[in-house]
Amino acid sequence: MKIAIFSDTFPPEVNGVANFTYLSANALAKKGHDVQVYTASRISQRKLNEKIGKKFKIFTGFSLHSPIYFDTRVPLPTGISFPHLLRFRPDIIHANTPFTSGWGAVMGAKILRIPLVGTHHTFYDHYLKHAKIDFNLARKATWKYTVSFYNFCDLVTVPSHSLAEEMKDHKLKKSVVVLPNFVNTQLFKPAGKLEKNNLKKQFKIKGNSIAYMGRLSYEKSIDQVLKAFKITLQKTPDLKLMVIGDGPERENLEKLARKLGVSKKIIFTGFLRGENLAKALQANDIFVTASKTETFCIAALEAMSTGLPVIASNDKGITEIVKNNVNGYLVRPDDNKQMANKISYLFANEKKRELFSKKSTKIAQTCSKEKVIEKLEKIYLKISRKKK
Repeated sequence: MKIAIFSDTFPPEVNGVANFTYLSANALAKKGHDVQVYTASRISQRKLNEKIGKKFKIFTGFSLHSPIYFDTRVPLPTGISFPHLLRFRPDIIHANTPFTSGWGAVMGAKILRIPLVGTHHTFYDHYLKHAKIDFNLARKATWKYTVSFYNFCDLVTVPSHSLAEEMKDHKLKKSVVVLPNFVNTQLFKPAGKLEKNNLKKQFKIKGNSIAYMGRLSYEKSIDQVLKAFKITLQKTPDLKLMVIGDGPERENLEKLARKLGVSKKIIFTGFLRGENLAKALQANDIFVTASKTETFCIAALEAMSTGLPVIASNDKGITEIVKNNVNGYLVRPDDNKQMANKISYLFANEKKRELFSKKSTKIAQTCSKEKVIEKLEKIYLKISRKKK
């Protein structure tokens, strides 16, 4: 099958959409499909194609720095992808974002009269604070715009049931299918006891440690994790916190760590990828997130795949992979005291922590790359047959 994938973001940008776009394109190509990706990047088209080899082709158009996230790009609506798309003649088009590249996918599908699958990855209204327009009218307009885009698609996929319900509540007319984010279970896997001890030494961790991993931005509520960590230190003074990732809030978080008097107990690793990321997660004992904006949370899924119990805010899509008292605990949003109590409880109960660890790995395996890509292929085939 010839598959054209459109996305406004692509690695080396670090976010869930970029990650899904690359990994799905790569996995589909490995299964023998002819794949082309149309996107924007600060890296040249030539260098991107050199980096991925001959697995699939990437085409990039003109773009500008994002006024919100300076390390990301905003594609310009130049129509530069159309000559490539017309030559390629795909069997199906998949849009991963409802912005400039997404509208290119809509136009391409209409011109070529082929099926269009759209994936809605997140709650965009939760990001309005970045543009300083976080008020009710803007949230309504954001949802109206988003749903109007996806109503041009023949079928819509979302990573969680909570997002599917939100889409329907905001008048999505098209069929919606839950397609979970996937994890590379071969890369993200539990470490043995000896390997874990060696990794702790590598990261200069002498005892127990907790980890947060993801973009360092305000909507992730990482300040609540730092506050919970400070409370936890009263019972477990040797505990360390590893903050894996980078983003616009890093400087503020480092300032907060100093203000709380815990900066010497926190390891800021910056962005890590691939094997280095897996090792960083394996070096820790519990994964913690206070985010209230997750539609599914790839970071938590990767942590679970390495065998980490998860303590998370009881909000949105993360509750579909973190089961309270099964593979972790769900706490009240912004309740850093309750989060701290659950962290302390797990470190005081090794058998419970080991049980949660095994359950985390088992749940993550249901979202393996192989299983999710197989489901995506079935979606493509189903919508292609309907369109004929």
